[in-house]
Amino acid sequence: MIDEEALRSIEKLHQMKQGGIISESDFETTKQGILQGKPRNRLHQPAGISQSTDHPELPSLNDPAGWALLPLKRYAVFAGRSGRREFWMFQIITTGLSLIFWSLVGNGWTGLFISSMALVGLLGLLVPQVALQVRRFHDQGKSGWFALLNLLPFFGPLIVMIFMLIEGTHGENEYGPDAYNR
Repeated sequence: MIDEEALRSIEKLHQMKQGGIISESDFETTKQGILQGKPRNRLHQPAGISQSTDHPELPSLNDPAGWALLPLKRYAVFAGRSGRREFWMFQIITTGLSLIFWSLVGNGWTGLFISSMALVGLLGLLVPQVALQVRRFHDQGKSGWFALLNLLPFFGPLIVMIFMLIEGTHGENEYGPDAYNR
């Protein structure tokens, strides 16, 4: 007899398969693990990745705000993989907020206060930005140390942005499963 929690897990897996987030073989393997009573968080645990890197649930494919906020939920997680959707949605939101804050900057004390708050906010987004870039490099099968290209004067950030356009590897790689690649 299947318990309700296992049934809900299989339904979620089915939705992920239908959304293109996981492959048919991953669906079948994970479903069999659930039916056999294996703990869910140990299924498809790639070698070298510890239990502490469990990822929050993925937002639906039609939830741009959920994808944009996912890097904040994974604030300083440098392990694992992140797909292009997660990266670019976060870029759109942070760039939009930056433009809004900088457009409010004026003269005098008010302008100084607003620009100071914008600077503090942008510094707060630096850690999730770097972690997200590291996970994008992982998604492509590259070392996260490639994020240090940002430190090259003038062309470094441009080179990193070009890398962020490249599609990730399909299937599992040394950094984890391909669940975040869509």
